[in-house]
Order: sequence, then structure tokens, then C-alpha cells
Amino acid sequence: MEFIKRLFKTNKKPSDSWTMFSTSKSEVKELLVSTGQLTIGDDFLKIENYPFEPSIAFRQNIFKTNQIDDIDFKSYPPTFRVGNEIIFLTSEKKVELEEFATKNNIKTVERSWIWDWILEPFLDTEYTTETDQRLTKLLGSYGLTNNQVKSLRAEVETQMLKYNFDTMLWEWGGFNALDVLRAIRTKYKKDEYEDFYRRVMEIALLTKKTDE
Repeated sequence: MEFIKRLFKTNKKPSDSWTMFSTSKSEVKELLVSTGQLTIGDDFLKIENYPFEPSIAFRQNIFKTNQIDDIDFKSYPPTFRVGNEIIFLTSEKKVELEEFATKNNIKTVERSWIWDWILEPFLDTEYTTETDQRLTKLLGSYGLTNNQVKSLRAEVETQMLKYNFDTMLWEWGGFNALDVLRAIRTKYKKDEYEDFYRRVMEIALLTKKTDE
């Protein structure tokens, strides 16, 4: 992201009202939308005010243990899976979530970092040729071609830059599927977002290809 570096070759910090893409204050607020409120019951998870309309969690608040396929409490934020969909949870209750999974004998997993690798060029850090080659190889091991990765990055580039810089987030550690869903949510119309949401989930749940 060499143009980002050129923009900030100054000793002055941007003001609170500075935006790279003239993003409105209302959109900036929506870009950082909360994943809602989580209540952990004895045998259920309750999610209120989930922000992603295509999600089952937008229409359904309570998930009983027999609906939950697995839980990843080590990810940031923690997630659980229902069928072909990942639901994002608040990070404040990771310990309680682990206890909930153990108590109810729910399978625990550690999901792959596929979207983290796709979105790495949009972090506030140097993206080198060596990094690109390493990530291309990693993504290829999950069945994603170089052209597919380039197409995905081109699709989300402007929104991810808004998300990281116009919000003053300045994230350098890592992005994931939650971040790109937040970023694109303010751009696409309902049908476009439903299609994008489905693709995000499909990619997030890809499994590593085995050598034949």
C-alpha cells in the first residue's frame, strides 16, 4: 500500500474529522457496528441486535445446544457455527463460552485464517512481495487461485481502506471475516449483500486440500 505511505509522510496527525474517502460520520459509525449482546444460558446462547441481515442470527435470537455445530472460542472474536454459517460473538465472554462448550459437550474447533490472509494488504503495515508469495501459497492450499484472491481484494479494497483509515482504526495486527462483513455492509444493497455474505461464509469454512 505505497500510496498510504505517501499520504502520511508528515509529522502532523490527521484531525478527528479527517477521512481518506470523505466518508460521512454516519457511515463511519455503521462501519464499526457492534455484533450485538450475548447472553449465555445453561443450554442456549442468546444474541440480541445482531447487525447482519442475511444471518440466521438476525431473525433468531436463541440458539439451543442441539443447533450449535461447533464453537471457536480461541478466535477473535469467538464464533459458533450453525450449518454453513459462522455467527460472531462478543469477545468479553470467552471464558464463559469455553465453560458453556465443555458443560454441554459441544465440539470446539480452531478455524483457519483464510479471510485474515485475504485482507492482509489493507492493514496499517508494510505488505511485501515475500508476504504476498507466502499468503498466495497458503490460500492456494485451501483451493483459492491467485486470480480469485485478486478479484476478492479488488472487490473489497475501497471499503476496507475506509474501514481501517476513515474510522481511525489503524489496525495493523489482522482483519477477518467479521471486518469485511462490516466494511461491505454500508456499500451493497440488500440482494448484493446477501450474495456477498454467502460467499464470505463459504470461503471462511473452506478446508485445507490434502495431497493426493
